[in-house]
Amino acid sequence: MEILAGGLAASGACLFTNPLEVVKNRLQLQGELKARGNYAQTYRGPFHGLYVLARTDGILALQSGLVPACLYQLVMNGLRLGIYAELENKGCLTNKEGEVSLSRSLGCSVISGVIGGFVGSPIFLVKTQLQTSSSSQISVGTQHNHENMLSAFRTIYNDGGIRGLWQGASSSIPRISIGSAAQLVTYSYTQEKLDRLGWGKKGSWQNNLVGAFLSGFVISVVINPFDVISTRLYNQPRTNR
Repeated sequence: MEILAGGLAASGACLFTNPLEVVKNRLQLQGELKARGNYAQTYRGPFHGLYVLARTDGILALQSGLVPACLYQLVMNGLRLGIYAELENKGCLTNKEGEVSLSRSLGCSVISGVIGGFVGSPIFLVKTQLQTSSSSQISVGTQHNHENMLSAFRTIYNDGGIRGLWQGASSSIPRISIGSAAQLVTYSYTQEKLDRLGWGKKGSWQNNLVGAFLSGFVISVVINPFDVISTRLYNQPRTNR
């Protein structure tokens, strides 16, 4: 049940965050392997990127790759959050005194992140390549020109087989593992501290909101360097090596 709930929650949020994910990927590909000042700066930030994308390719382009993006969140976060919740319910996160253990939380979050990242890697590959496809005027990085999600899976498999579907997984697994550790440990630690301080009722939406906000901020800072590398590896030209 935890796996389904976590996946559905993440997929629902994806409907609102996908346009920013599209722009983020393009900002990360802009100037790839070129020194600063030696490339055209098509996107000058997230809001300018949204404007340029909508003006050039149309408003619907803001939701490029939405289907695989939602599917990825359902699979990856469903497994990651669900497995972590199961481990928490079994008492794997606490020590003998019943307190949340930092080392145990890190271990459980890394395990859940590795599983979720590995299983969801082919979907992340398709998502990234669809989100970065655009008209020539504003294109950055390799353009794969997939028609849709199913076409992308078929083309990638035909070119590289099963191995080709896991292109970039070597970067995604540490990305998800480190990000998962930062997010889940921050959230669990924040919840425990708020409960101990008596700030709101235990398990209240206010405490959950504070925990979610702080953990979201931490993961954004920690994961970004790995996210840049991951985006570039997933968007590289297809190979059958």
